[in-house]
Amino acid sequence: MNTPEDSEPKCSCGLSAKLRMSRTFKNPYRLFYNCSKDLDDQCNFFCWFDELSLSDDKPIEELTIVRDECIQLQQRLVDIQQEYDNNRIVWNREKLELTSQLSTIQAELDDIKKKIKLVNESDLMPPVNKLLDEDDGADDAVVINTIETVVICSE
Repeated sequence: MNTPEDSEPKCSCGLSAKLRMSRTFKNPYRLFYNCSKDLDDQCNFFCWFDELSLSDDKPIEELTIVRDECIQLQQRLVDIQQEYDNNRIVWNREKLELTSQLSTIQAELDDIKKKIKLVNESDLMPPVNKLLDEDDGADDAVVINTIETVVICSE
């Protein structure tokens, strides 16, 4: 009975060759055999896996389909990564813009608060207890008291 070990080719060293996968641009995901020793000690044995089985084209077709699928998936992965990177650049740009707008608005708010505080502390603003006095009745005006402002409406 044939076992997978019996069908593996032998390298020039007499050892069973190791099945590996190509990661080159020209032959991506294509299987090949070479010496099973460490890279520095290998003999020059090399053989494509699919060339060993020329008698039956079905495995070659299946390998081609799988290799093509791997290439398509790899390209899709590259496309998705590129889209992610592009989106990240846009998001960072928008984040910087929004942060800048927020800082500008915060500075304007702080400036308005300072102005309100200055007005409240100035001599031009009547004392708070004066704002709470009842209408003197000398005119036809109605006094409406609020915390921040006094509005006088004429009837």
